[in-house]
Amino acid sequence: MKYLLFTLLCYIALTFISPQVEAQTASPALKVYFVNPGHQFNNATGLFWRDVSSAMNSVAEDLNIELTVSYANRNHILMKSQLRQAMSSDADYLVVVDEKKAVTQWLNGSPEITKPILFIFNAPDDEVLETKPQWFIGYLAPNNFDAGYQLANALYHIAKSRFAHGTTLNLLALHGDYSTDSAISRKHGLELFLRQHRDIKLVHSDVANWSQEEGFRKSIRALARFKEINMVWAANDPIANGVVRAARNARGETQPVIGGINWDKVPSNVSADVSVGGHVLLGAAALIALYDAHILEQPFGSDANYPIFAANDPQFTPLINALHNKGLGDIDFTRFSKTAAQPLDFTLSNLAQCLASRCP
Repeated sequence: MKYLLFTLLCYIALTFISPQVEAQTASPALKVYFVNPGHQFNNATGLFWRDVSSAMNSVAEDLNIELTVSYANRNHILMKSQLRQAMSSDADYLVVVDEKKAVTQWLNGSPEITKPILFIFNAPDDEVLETKPQWFIGYLAPNNFDAGYQLANALYHIAKSRFAHGTTLNLLALHGDYSTDSAISRKHGLELFLRQHRDIKLVHSDVANWSQEEGFRKSIRALARFKEINMVWAANDPIANGVVRAARNARGETQPVIGGINWDKVPSNVSADVSVGGHVLLGAAALIALYDAHILEQPFGSDANYPIFAANDPQFTPLINALHNKGLGDIDFTRFSKTAAQPLDFTLSNLAQCLASRCP
């Protein structure tokens, strides 16, 4: 009798096993090759790209994805070599970042593209978008316009609360570069905010090439020349941290309000007033969406303005700390897959809640 009861219970358990678990255990591992354009180790542009890969690895562990990552170290010649290597690998999919259109230039000259390709952080060129070749899966790009706007808004409100009523707000803007989509979109977000807030005067703008050292050099000259600067908008956190160093050298106790974009980990003694971030998790979001498209045999939902930016408010502190320290292993990323019984939206608030207490 006990044997029959045990057999019946086993049958019931197997009958009602969740489709999500079944899909992950029965199907072979999905193989993805990510050609990361950045650096694996700390450098003048920060650890952003290493953290992108780290978040993707956490997703891969939960969703039975075999993820291979190579780092091009911002070297487009090396990137093209890695693309050839990825194309000859046994990966099911390639994930790429089309920095300065280096990837689409390589693809246009490639004799044979044998792998489906997903673009993240920016879209491919217009020809790919218009012709939609068979190898093109789609793309996922963060709303960099919103990031530039949010940073300006955060700086504005901090300055209003810090400085005496009636103080003229004089802004220094340090952009990332002249040509990338992210730099241009962030700049446009700032420009819209300035048009809406005529009480801010743009005193000087320059390009710092995403670098802390260039941020330091460009800002120390600007702060010396334009004594009235009391706000600094920086296209990323490394630039902002360079500005913090420069301001302490040039201004002493009278510090401007300084902010950047990235949610980077920095020493407390050089931290800016605000950092807008979250896009470090875009690769993780893209990997989940790719997994869903593969498992559910659905088209990939491309998005040119994926909403993933927020200021580093206290509610996101657990998430930011996890990104910089122990990683995101405490988050069950299967909950964010469409294969889950009640899938969660991939939002910063949901991710932070999953870390701080438990998933909603």
